Amino acid sequence: MRSIKPLTTALTGKGPATLFKRVWTIGKRYGLTVVRMERSLAQLSQILRQFDCRATLAVTAVALPRNSAVIQECQAQGIEFAVHGYRHIDYTQLSLEEQCAHLRKAAQVFRDLGIHFDGFRCPYLRWNDGILAALDQAGFAYDGSASLVWNVAGAHVTESYERVLHFYGAQPAADYMALPALNTAKNLVRIPYCLPDDESLVERLGWDSPAEMDQVWPAMFRQIHDQGELFTLGLHPERIEDCSSALMATLQEVRAVAPTVWCARLNEIAAWWKARYAAAVDVTDIQEDLLQLTVHGPEGTTLLLRSLEANTATEPCFDDYQRATEMPCVVRVHQRPFIGVSPGVAPALTCFLKQQGYLVETALNPGLYTVYLDGETFSRQEERNLIRQIEEARFPLVRLGRWPNGAHSALAITGDIDALTLWDYGLRFLGR
Repeated sequence: MRSIKPLTTALTGKGPATLFKRVWTIGKRYGLTVVRMERSLAQLSQILRQFDCRATLAVTAVALPRNSAVIQECQAQGIEFAVHGYRHIDYTQLSLEEQCAHLRKAAQVFRDLGIHFDGFRCPYLRWNDGILAALDQAGFAYDGSASLVWNVAGAHVTESYERVLHFYGAQPAADYMALPALNTAKNLVRIPYCLPDDESLVERLGWDSPAEMDQVWPAMFRQIHDQGELFTLGLHPERIEDCSSALMATLQEVRAVAPTVWCARLNEIAAWWKARYAAAVDVTDIQEDLLQLTVHGPEGTTLLLRSLEANTATEPCFDDYQRATEMPCVVRVHQRPFIGVSPGVAPALTCFLKQQGYLVETALNPGLYTVYLDGETFSRQEERNLIRQIEEARFPLVRLGRWPNGAHSALAITGDIDALTLWDYGLRFLGR
């Protein structure tokens, strides 16, 4: 494997001032042994248990053999581990062949040590089409490298923060939905990483008081929950002492809010997204104005009804939807309460609608449907606006809920373990 210079990459992404500050804090967060990281992981685990949550941590493979016992113990306690590269380098600098080789070596290290893995996150959140192809070849279930940024920092934004957003290739959450996306060709779920994360809060944004910092994640959560999306909260374990109050403030809101929030690990989210996408609804015409609906899907799949009279049991859910509590469900209709699409519609549009839980039927007669779409092209930039139009229109509609058991939004706590000791950190810059 050819040499990649991690120090150069870190300098490019962080800038000299931030990199110097980062080095200055390394001694406080890491020790010569794994004891300090064990304490950090224990503190994180204690907070998660308090709020009945679990986490996903991505680990750089070369650090595992030196510290496998602590990772194995955390795995036994319910923490999921993902691959954070074989080495902590910029994978966009590698060829596809090299990316595949790194993934094979990383996977073998995990397997040899008995560390289960389903997913991957690129170091520095830097990804390209090559790494997606390599993940496909290696059989990974999900990738968590793409990043979205929320406009919540206001006047506290610094040049260092703007620099790293550019380095990550972060996209604005105002334009893109914070949701998993299933690449059906690769059977790979892409799960966005939400910014600002702990590094941004502690080291890149300028605060007048800790209390200001502690309000950022709750503000992000409220926006995400209102839109029914996924908050992938990024927290590296070594910063738990600095971020514990911010994390607890967020989890207090998560557990207090209604409708409910599904708190899950990334592998659980990826598995759910695939299974719910494959769910089917059998539709039977009982008589001219009555439809019988039967859902076949993973446990927790929810049938939602809007502006429809149901002849079977329902209960209020959210956003003017009723949740069917009896199956089969029978509804009275004047038009088919699904999304009709023309035979020539863009396949990307149909795939996107199904991933959101909408029931899609291909037909030539628009008059049969409460909503009918016929666009020949569709891009990610159109997703948020389309969902807004569908959800604000209030026409009769049947759909499946995005999340299990009627949850309105989802939360995943995640972070990376680039190193567990000072030795790991030093060896990282030596390419080991």
